[in-house]
Amino acid sequence: MQACPLCGSGAVCHIGGMKRIAMTRPPLPKLPLEGGCHCGAVRYSVTAKPRAVNACHCKDCQRLSGAPFGLFLHLAKDGVAISGGARDTFRRIGSSGNGINVERCAVCGTRMWHLPEAAPDLLILCAGTLDDSRWAIPTSHIWIEHAAADAVAAEDALVVESFQTTRPALWARFSEIYPAGADGDAA
Repeated sequence: MQACPLCGSGAVCHIGGMKRIAMTRPPLPKLPLEGGCHCGAVRYSVTAKPRAVNACHCKDCQRLSGAPFGLFLHLAKDGVAISGGARDTFRRIGSSGNGINVERCAVCGTRMWHLPEAAPDLLILCAGTLDDSRWAIPTSHIWIEHAAADAVAAEDALVVESFQTTRPALWARFSEIYPAGADGDAA
């Protein structure tokens, strides 16, 4: 049994109130990544390597997703080509206090991505809209004080209460887990 790299205990531990598990991550898929809404009216193609696969356990993401957490890819906005139908925008104030534009398909209502006003070059893609999201295991978890009692994180994932870190810290952990030259990387 492999020891937890954070606390030295067995392969399962409960650092930060979240159960940690040992796992083998799948490789990044080859680019481009394709996806779209439920009805097919909005489609996109991701041509740049993600910066992070982040699970957000805040109450807003729970309500918006109808699930225990939201799972997102952090992407350079110019690395996403959007095609197809009209989108509706819902502006909300995030737990951080910053404005976020949430874009949804105007036909079926699928939440596609978030556009944070504080980071205009960033697109935060809802991972469930990928045509194949099986590889998207979180490299980071935030707002874990709101996580479900049965929530788990990979032992190598960054786990943070509230959002007491920066996006670059989330991106750094992703880069440690998936270094340049990893599958899907255009390096």
